[in-house]
Amino acid sequence: MIKFFRRIRQKLLSENKFSKYLLYAIGEIVLVVIGILIALQVNDWNEERKSLDKEQQYLTEIKNSLVSDSIQIQSILEFNKEKVLVVQRFIGLFADTLTNKERFEIIKKYSIPFTNYEVFLPNNTAWNNLVSAENVNLVKDRNLRNILMEYYGFDYNSSIQERIKTMNRKVIDENFPSFFTKEYVQANLGISTDMPSIEESTIHLNQVFLSDLFGITFLLSLQDQFLVDINTDINEALKIINQRLENP
Repeated sequence: MIKFFRRIRQKLLSENKFSKYLLYAIGEIVLVVIGILIALQVNDWNEERKSLDKEQQYLTEIKNSLVSDSIQIQSILEFNKEKVLVVQRFIGLFADTLTNKERFEIIKKYSIPFTNYEVFLPNNTAWNNLVSAENVNLVKDRNLRNILMEYYGFDYNSSIQERIKTMNRKVIDENFPSFFTKEYVQANLGISTDMPSIEESTIHLNQVFLSDLFGITFLLSLQDQFLVDINTDINEALKIINQRLENP
């Protein structure tokens, strides 16, 4: 093609057809400019395609993480239902219709599940990869970008969940030593001690213990609402992500 244009130029110059040559030269320049513009446009299309592909990849990974987070939230909500039942069992220790032997049967049965608690932490690996690569702006939808920044930027360890952990530890540290009766130590450690016997226990008169048990149930209800609100944000983000993935 280049040789073809060169032959035309040489022919026009050799025939002294300067005006035609000038028009030809202008035409050639126009063609070159058009070619450059087309090349630039193609390059822009390619870059846009690459950017879109990256966005789709990141959104797919974030979607999977959010789905996993939602499943985790549902699991914690189910766990909290069981936890409340266990706490209610402990509140039942204070009923004056029970004997100490019956109280300690409840303690023996439910002590281990009582010590457990669960907190929610999002899976932020996909988002951190996006941030570390400085590709946050690849998420074109501004509303989605803001939702994700708020969702992953929240300090989940300093919220109501921290109070859940603190209260559980407080109750265990302050009250579980009183569960070690003379009979318990003898049965589990094979040691005879001067610890109070089951019949001498006054655990059912401990008002602070009872108050803390009510406190735990209250905190669990707050955590449940906290998790429901988070799940609402997750569903909103997933709705937008699905739209972006289906109609990029």
